[in-house]
Amino acid sequence: MTPKQEAKLKKLIPFTLAQAEEIGITQQELSRLVKEEKIQRIERGIYLHPDANISRDIDYQIACKKFGPESVVGGFTALFHYNLAEQVPTQTWVLVPPDKRATSTKYRLIRTKTPLDIGIIEGDGYRIVTIERAIVEAFKLASKIGERTAIHACRVAIQQRQTTIKKIGMMAKELGLDSYLTKHFEAIIGSLQ
Repeated sequence: MTPKQEAKLKKLIPFTLAQAEEIGITQQELSRLVKEEKIQRIERGIYLHPDANISRDIDYQIACKKFGPESVVGGFTALFHYNLAEQVPTQTWVLVPPDKRATSTKYRLIRTKTPLDIGIIEGDGYRIVTIERAIVEAFKLASKIGERTAIHACRVAIQQRQTTIKKIGMMAKELGLDSYLTKHFEAIIGSLQ
C-alpha cells in the first residue's frame, strides 16, 4: 500500500472492497493488510483503517455501507439519536427496501414500501430519517417500538421545541402515513396538556 493509498483509506470511514479496488488495492492485498493488522475488518466486506478519525456515528456508517445506498438509519435508533428514547437500542435499526434480505443480530432491518427519499438527512457516510419522520415511523412501528414510546417521543420533541405537531402532520401526509398519526392523535394531544 502506497502512502497515497493509505491516506485515501484513512478518509474512507468505513470502506468496502470495491472502494479499496478503486484506489488500486486488490482483494489479495487487502486480505494481506488485514492479516498484518494494518487494516481492520469490521465485518464481512467492510473495513477500517486503524488510524481513521472515527466519529460517534460509526455504527450508522457501517450499517449504511452494509445495506447499500438506499438504506436509512431509522426506527428506535433514530429516536435515540434525537434523544427521544431513554433506552439505548441493542441493535441498529435500518430502513431498507422490501426486497432487501439479511440476517444479523447486530441490525434490525425494517423492510418498507414507504419512500426512502422523503424526510431523510445525509450524514457523514450515512443517511438518517429526520426527527419528524422518526416520530411518524414510531407510530407506524408501534407494535415493535411500543405505543407509549412513540407517544413519549412525540411529546418530548414538541415540548423541547425540536419540532411541531404541524411539521409531524405534514411529514405523515407526505409519506402517506397520516392514518397512523390520526389513530393516536387524542393520545398525543392529551399528553401535551
